[in-house]
Amino acid sequence: MNDLLEEIKMLKGVQGAFVYTEKFGLVASDMPASAGFSLAAMERLGVFVKRFFSNPTTMELGVMSYEVRNPESLILLKKIDNQATLITVCDTTVSMPLVNMTTSMLIAELKSAVDLITEKPDVSKLQPQAKPAQTAAAQAKKPASQVPPKPQTKVVDVDKLLKEGPFAAIARKLEDSMARAIGPVGSMVVRDCVEKWVATGSPSKDRFGELMALLLKEIGDSRLEEEFKQEVGSLLS
Repeated sequence: MNDLLEEIKMLKGVQGAFVYTEKFGLVASDMPASAGFSLAAMERLGVFVKRFFSNPTTMELGVMSYEVRNPESLILLKKIDNQATLITVCDTTVSMPLVNMTTSMLIAELKSAVDLITEKPDVSKLQPQAKPAQTAAAQAKKPASQVPPKPQTKVVDVDKLLKEGPFAAIARKLEDSMARAIGPVGSMVVRDCVEKWVATGSPSKDRFGELMALLLKEIGDSRLEEEFKQEVGSLLS
């Protein structure tokens, strides 16, 4: 696995690459410390990747790769299989067609390497113990449960919210400030937090405090949190 990641890293403009799986998390990495990617940052990005590729719209469109542009880097997300993703971090001047071609050529070998690392017993074949059957009398006494209908909630298009309308300018400032606080994954963390935020209510100004709380939780450093609040506090107040 490491030799494959090293081959990707040899491309001009590539800072490094790592592999994240849904079940086992981070399984391989060739990211240098100078790239600003701590273990926590890679795990955080991996969680974002999992949510992105499991999104119903993404699945419906059959998206297999995705490019994320930050002020200081380009990040290529490429699915190895349904469980694993290759994440390649590049400079903004990188030749992305070359990176795409190279990583695509290595996908089959990466999948074989991932299979070796994550090989586990197939627990799906283990049959759970059957529960004792209820008697007809017990079933007759059990009242029929009525499930109340779920309230209809308005679905918010997060991508549109981040790119259009009055919130777009706020989002760009949040992404820049978050990137300074935690590194190149900043914009993806902001998107993830906004997605959680709109899932619990409308994206209104009176709920900006809730969004701020979500963002600060992702930083996890008191000094950086304070700097972040100073930079964006006026936007979310």
